[in-house]
Amino acid sequence: MKIGIDIDNTITNTLPILKKYCQRYNDTVVKRDLQMHEEGVATYNLYDWTQEENMDFCIKYLEEVVLQAEVKENAREIIQKLKNEGHHINIISSRAIPMFKTPYETTEKFLKEKGIVYDKLIVGKVEKKSSCIENQLDVLIEDEPQHITQIAEFIPVIVFDAIYNKQCVGNNIMRVKDWNEIYSIIKKMEINRK
Repeated sequence: MKIGIDIDNTITNTLPILKKYCQRYNDTVVKRDLQMHEEGVATYNLYDWTQEENMDFCIKYLEEVVLQAEVKENAREIIQKLKNEGHHINIISSRAIPMFKTPYETTEKFLKEKGIVYDKLIVGKVEKKSSCIENQLDVLIEDEPQHITQIAEFIPVIVFDAIYNKQCVGNNIMRVKDWNEIYSIIKKMEINRK
């Protein structure tokens, strides 16, 4: 199977670090006494920043944030196991210029340092639907609502359950709490394809 895997908050726990950086930026640069939205998942919806403030934060800090993220428990091992079993691993992220100076290189370096194996790295587009179609993915592992809803229209999406994606429901959406559950679902999908 061709498996697509998102990085931030799927392979890694990025949100806690992102929230710290955003809070510091909000308090020291924005200075408008804005409150963080607890259900927020990204720079564009954690605070009611202007587009300019959001872009300024991304350009200055987003690469730094993602490089500090820790790999989720069993993610590395399960991805390796899936690859060893013959699955084609596509790491797919919406990291793109100008939010990232070097989206491909930064992501490639991070994955290598963390020991995450893959067959193809897909970055550079904020939206993922076209990348999933072009690469003929059979399933996507994702956490962000905008991608889940779009992509579940044509392939199954395994969703890392979070408060910010509870509204994503449907036949093609399967919720998980950890990487062991992801492995079980993929094994079931494999059996059903035979």
